[in-house]
Amino acid sequence: MPHRHGAQVANPMVGVYFGIFAACLAAGVVLLLILEQLGVTDAALKSAMAVISVALSATIGVAAYSSRAREFLMSGRRVPAVYTGISLAIVAPGGAGIVGISGALFITGFDMLFLGVGIVAGLTVSLMLLAPYLRKFGAPTVPAYLGQRFESGTTRLLAASISVLPLMLVAIAEFKIGIMAAKWLMPIAPETAAGLMVLVIVITVVPGGVRSLSWSSAAQALMVLIAVLLPATIAAVMETNLPFGQLSHGPLMRAVGRIEATQGVPIPVAGLMALELPGTGLQPIAGRFATAFGSVGPVAFVLATLSILVGVAGSPALLARSITTPSVFDTRKSIGWAVALAGILLLTFSSVAVFEREFLLSNLVGQPTSAMPESLQRLIELGLATTYGAGAKLTATSIQFDRDGVLLALPVLLDMPRAVVNLLAAGVMAAALAGAAASVTQLGIIIGEDVISGRATWRSSDSHRVTMCRVAMIVSAALAGLGAVVASGDPLMLLLYAFAISGSALFPVLALSIWWKRLTAAGAIAGMSAGLAGALIAVLADFGTIGLHGLLGPAIGLPLAVGAALVVSHLTPVPGRHILEMVRDLRIPGGETIYDREVRQARHRGTMGR
Repeated sequence: MPHRHGAQVANPMVGVYFGIFAACLAAGVVLLLILEQLGVTDAALKSAMAVISVALSATIGVAAYSSRAREFLMSGRRVPAVYTGISLAIVAPGGAGIVGISGALFITGFDMLFLGVGIVAGLTVSLMLLAPYLRKFGAPTVPAYLGQRFESGTTRLLAASISVLPLMLVAIAEFKIGIMAAKWLMPIAPETAAGLMVLVIVITVVPGGVRSLSWSSAAQALMVLIAVLLPATIAAVMETNLPFGQLSHGPLMRAVGRIEATQGVPIPVAGLMALELPGTGLQPIAGRFATAFGSVGPVAFVLATLSILVGVAGSPALLARSITTPSVFDTRKSIGWAVALAGILLLTFSSVAVFEREFLLSNLVGQPTSAMPESLQRLIELGLATTYGAGAKLTATSIQFDRDGVLLALPVLLDMPRAVVNLLAAGVMAAALAGAAASVTQLGIIIGEDVISGRATWRSSDSHRVTMCRVAMIVSAALAGLGAVVASGDPLMLLLYAFAISGSALFPVLALSIWWKRLTAAGAIAGMSAGLAGALIAVLADFGTIGLHGLLGPAIGLPLAVGAALVVSHLTPVPGRHILEMVRDLRIPGGETIYDREVRQARHRGTMGR
């Protein structure tokens, strides 16, 4: 019988299911609005919002149960492009990026645009250079691709070891943000919040692996988009009489600039390599909103953007999602959707920062300290703001904000209904759960497939492979939750460190493996090792006196990785004919998936050898 390798078709009822999900979410929010008007306590409303958001996504994850390896590891390669794209747009920044970027823009100004621009550009580079080709290859993980590409178990094991670092850093960062959002919705201890997050992630993704992750994260991403865009739209209508804040916040910047000048907001001047990001905790406005290069120098701005770019493009969690689509063409479409939606989010964060600054400067600044506005008092009670060093009247620099609470502060400042505020908090928690689940799922699969089974994966039964991955997922989720509680650290910086490591150690070797046939296994090993060393030097420099920001790791690691890969590859024999033909097939969009063909041939040879 001839082998068939046509594209798998998704369930035609998927759109109906997600329509039901959106309707249930909308009905829940409307119900909470009604209960709020009836006088239900704030604690009950917050708890109900948390239960609604978690229950809906967890139900989808459990319903996607599967014990087949193809479904568990790759979601059957039949997730439509739009659902993969929506998920990627949220998972790429994650909860840490969503609250961190919006807060950094508000506190520092447009210097922080490199954070969002780097993420959008990274998705674009992945679209052009990596993701479609990895989809054609079809391996379930980045280490599995590299191991098969070079026919080297050592390369696969090294890639797996390196991939664990950024994945665990991202998981810990997302757990920290999830704990923050959970504490907003429920008065619980951080340890309890971490334990609940571990339980939710295990229930959501362990039943079906990547299949559960694909559909539950798409639902969570839809919730995040609604939760972020709704208050931003309401704020836009209140401030500009137009519902599109992403396009209408520009004129407000002139008013913001005039008030900043009147209030004497400083205009700092950064050096060429200066890179100062707002940290966690309460802090004042650092400088004028529209003044460039006040906290980030011109050279550092370019290098930081490029560092995030290669980190996102080389992220093992994001690249693994590219193989879940039905075809190479669908992979391109999915990342196109991700780029468009991530761009909308970036514009939304900018508009939120402008609206919040305009309200702060126009309505709060100049008010008597003894008669503090009610909205500011509520922010102070919630721990999202404070006043420090204020005299008789409030000034622009005497009001301090929590960077990770700026996004939640917008609906509070504008006195929106509590249901909208709670929906936004639930959206932040959903983003954190989606980001953490993506990292935990990929950690489990890498440990189960690439470390435990290795090159003998094709000999193992589906039940054994799935069981190993499930156990590894549970252990990874527990370790990430423990790390979030025990280890201190800024969630945004942990995310940026993860990008620095993946961009230095994985991206250059992945790009060379696709676009340079001469790259050998020894060259790939040398490239990954040199890139990892460069990234770690930069990250450790943050805790020393070298004066180099850890985010700029790829500025050292990327050239080292490329140079080491080129030199060592030229000093070792040319790859064999089979590898050269595999790379040639990799660049042809149509035809059978290379990984499936290699596994089938390995099984055939194994059968013939007995």
